Amino acid sequence: MHLTLLFASLFSIAFATLDPCTSNTPNKMPASANCCATKTSTDIQAAECAYNTRTSDPETFAVWTRTKTNSNGISYGTCEAYTCTAPTDDELVANEYGWTFFWNDNGEDDGVGTGCIRDPNTTECGCENSDGTFIVGSDDCT
Repeated sequence: MHLTLLFASLFSIAFATLDPCTSNTPNKMPASANCCATKTSTDIQAAECAYNTRTSDPETFAVWTRTKTNSNGISYGTCEAYTCTAPTDDELVANEYGWTFFWNDNGEDDGVGTGCIRDPNTTECGCENSDGTFIVGSDDCT
């Protein structure tokens, strides 16, 4: 029985990553978060930060900071995912390299705001499986 519950929990975590944010605020970041990031991912696109949750507990917001742009013009950066109370607009400060994604309506704009996740080599839209395989044209990666 306990093994079944463990398997069910692992199964739901593995397949629960595709959960797009519901609002976003470009060019702003929290002045300070009221908790530590639950998970930090480096060298990813803003769209990956916005379309995928990265925590096993409900993700409330994520902060993406641009660090580079590849030869195809795709920007990459660091995504910090949080499970604590999301900041309000008054708690955000301007940052031209930042983008804050919310899994509630705290963002200035509705939806993900980023466009699609792009293949780094061809710039085609798609998604990336957890094994790193990019699937062009798909939005059903796990």
